[in-house]
Amino acid sequence: MFLHIGNSKIVFNDDLIGIFNLDPMPAQVNKQLIKSASFEALYDHTKKDHPRSFIVTENDIYMSPISPLTLFRRHNSSG
Repeated sequence: MFLHIGNSKIVFNDDLIGIFNLDPMPAQVNKQLIKSASFEALYDHTKKDHPRSFIVTENDIYMSPISPLTLFRRHNSSG
């Protein structure tokens, strides 16, 4: 199955490692993870959508305008 993370982007559930909150004051470890990821790995969200979460897969890190709670619920309902 797959998870729709916003902006017409999906990730496969088998590749999913974690869904994390990207609030205005993210935890230091989250800042370090995002900073250490290669720029190409980050999903380029549209400027009108403020990123609310980031999704870590086996190969990439994606930004998403969808809240982590909503993504978690979508993931659990997809089987």
